[in-house]
Amino acid sequence: MHCGDDNVILVLDLCYRPESLSSYEFVDPVANALRRAGAEIDVLHYRELEDPCIYEKVVLCGTALKDSRCLDDERLSWIREWRRPMLGIATGAAVICSVLGGSVLPGVHIGMEDVRITVETRLLGEPRAMPAFHLHSFRLVPPSELIEVAEKCEAFVCRDRPVYGLLFNPEVRNRWILERFVKCEV
Repeated sequence: MHCGDDNVILVLDLCYRPESLSSYEFVDPVANALRRAGAEIDVLHYRELEDPCIYEKVVLCGTALKDSRCLDDERLSWIREWRRPMLGIATGAAVICSVLGGSVLPGVHIGMEDVRITVETRLLGEPRAMPAFHLHSFRLVPPSELIEVAEKCEAFVCRDRPVYGLLFNPEVRNRWILERFVKCEV
């Protein structure tokens, strides 16, 4: 996949339909945090996306607990070839895992709990425990292409490209992660 050099970040709404009420809870807080960090963004529903290649970076947002229709949608198959920075949050992480050949299994996780970072990465920094808010209904079994960087696959990074996934919601308690995604070469 050959992409352009635009500096705009695509915020991808994975909710069940465009302009759903869920977007106020799962897309708007991410978009607002990215804007506060100085990013120029476009917000699109994944079914409306025509050409991801015009974007420098992509953030795949979460969805409501029972909204997982996007997990098997072929319109997201372009993720297999994506080589630029990408961040999947909750359902967004599950989509990345699934598209790359991993498994998404039932496993509800709601509320504050420490995430134990086990591998240093540019996005999350050094190994440590960090408080984080969770709101998802699955657990991930990553394919060999993804490296678990937190216990229970709460975070991962792709082996050969800057593609990250977080099962927790950084827009709630860890906005610095979104700021780092905007400002740093991840």
